[in-house]
Amino acid sequence: MTEIIGGSLAGVSAAIELRQRGEAVRIYEKTKFPRHKVCGEFLDGAAVEMLPEVKLEGAAIVESALVWRGVEKRFRLPRKALGISRYRLDAVLKEKAMAMGAEWCEEMGKEHPGAIVAHGRKPVSTRGQRLFGYKAHFAGATNEAVELYFEGVGYTGVNPIEGGLTNVCGVAREEDLKAVGFDVDRFLERQPHVQRRIGGLQRQMDWLFTGPLFYGPTEATVGYPCGDALSFVDPFTGSGMMCAVATGRLAGRAVAEGWERERYVEECRSLLLPAFRWSSLLRRALAWPGVAARAGRVSVGKRARLPA
Repeated sequence: MTEIIGGSLAGVSAAIELRQRGEAVRIYEKTKFPRHKVCGEFLDGAAVEMLPEVKLEGAAIVESALVWRGVEKRFRLPRKALGISRYRLDAVLKEKAMAMGAEWCEEMGKEHPGAIVAHGRKPVSTRGQRLFGYKAHFAGATNEAVELYFEGVGYTGVNPIEGGLTNVCGVAREEDLKAVGFDVDRFLERQPHVQRRIGGLQRQMDWLFTGPLFYGPTEATVGYPCGDALSFVDPFTGSGMMCAVATGRLAGRAVAEGWERERYVEECRSLLLPAFRWSSLLRRALAWPGVAARAGRVSVGKRARLPA
């Protein structure tokens, strides 16, 4: 029996992989599921292809827009992507894993060397220039684009999801959010390019927050970590959700095939390297709109490839 600690995107992806291979699986998830989560809610074509067992329905996304200081670049995506809320995606994947025979335990599991660790990140952070994420759903006119609006060290992403809704999420410095009392509506009112996009939409839920955020490896000390328990990458162009699915599938394969932990971690490094490189390049290029736009266009086409 393989135990999976955490039932979010990476954990259930691992469970589906294991059940496909005939392995017994028990998922431990202590929180209510599914639930809304601060997330880009954008699944690129590569991530969709990693879940052939699951019928995913959402909003088609065929275009991307990158906006820096009023400089806008629009281009077609190399493959059609999917806008789908984390609430819906987590529910569909949980339902599929359960239908395939995975057990679900609403309690906290214990990490151990043979477990798949998918409980998310456990950050250690000090006060100061910390980053926080925010998200809400809006009703109103939609399109078929994922749009990123960059402002200083942060950004706001806008894309359609299922049900005719639009997901608005972003990352901002703690001091910038504090300046408006963590009122994201006021915060976004100060960004004219974002306002031109969402000004006619109606918010359908309270703003959700997460943080403090930190980028880079967050590797668990035991077991086979996947998703945010392994690393946290900028959610540019859907790479966060793609990496969760990819590392979850890889963790399931590693356990089923009896890989040593060291081999699994090395395979994960190779798998995630393109996403880390391009997200790092985009962060550094924010000060130069022309360079950033070209880098962003290339990064959209990058994909994680599971090892053969």
